[in-house]
Amino acid sequence: MFEEHFRWMEAISTRHSYVREKLGKGQPVIGVPYNEGAVILGFSPQPGKIFEIYDRIALGGLGHPADVERLRMTLLDMAHVEGFNRSAQDVTIARLLQFGLAPALKQNFEEIQRAPYLIQMLLTEINREGEAEFFRVNYDGYWETFKKGTVIAGDSKVCERIQKKIDNTDFASLSLDKALQSALRLWEEGRKKVESEKDAESSSDDDDQDGEESEKLPATLKEAFDRWNLEAAVLSRNTQRKCLYRLLTEQEISTLESAVTQ
Repeated sequence: MFEEHFRWMEAISTRHSYVREKLGKGQPVIGVPYNEGAVILGFSPQPGKIFEIYDRIALGGLGHPADVERLRMTLLDMAHVEGFNRSAQDVTIARLLQFGLAPALKQNFEEIQRAPYLIQMLLTEINREGEAEFFRVNYDGYWETFKKGTVIAGDSKVCERIQKKIDNTDFASLSLDKALQSALRLWEEGRKKVESEKDAESSSDDDDQDGEESEKLPATLKEAFDRWNLEAAVLSRNTQRKCLYRLLTEQEISTLESAVTQ
């Protein structure tokens, strides 16, 4: 009996290592407040990083595209069932996570016969008091709440660096343009520091440099805009529409690119 318990614990540890390795190259998704709501943004090689879940809720995901889509649909279905059975006011991220998604993720992760979800999620909401709330959801069902904004990233060092900067920045007082620009510069700062550390490590290891060149990921905003797509969405409480969610237009993204890459 004790041996079986040990094997289960060992299998869970192996699953953690496996998922973290698979998520390692996932690029940051950043969610922060601004003076009229919240913004969520991220770069990706192909579309499929930022989504609307409900009138006041946005989702940013990284990981396997099939897993992101499956869990997006799960959240979407749960939100509409909750809104139909109860009311639109009852559709909150906390309820969707606590009574639906988090238990399902935890059960999936602990059933070692099933493949784990390769995903991290950032959920953003404008609550009924008009305040922005942010939730970071892990592949094993663990989730955290943030008031000042948060970030998800495959590289834990990038995540820690950007989170510290978010905590020390008063995004809630910034205009939409300034919040977007500041968030992108945090993305760049986190990427640059990690890439410089990797370069230092690789230059000190001259043994295994025989020909295996790992793909160089963009470390600056200019490189990111050249190679990837920027997806960004806004949740604005100052709108006449019932739905607070909207994507940035191509013109807004082009203007933003000019402002941060000059």
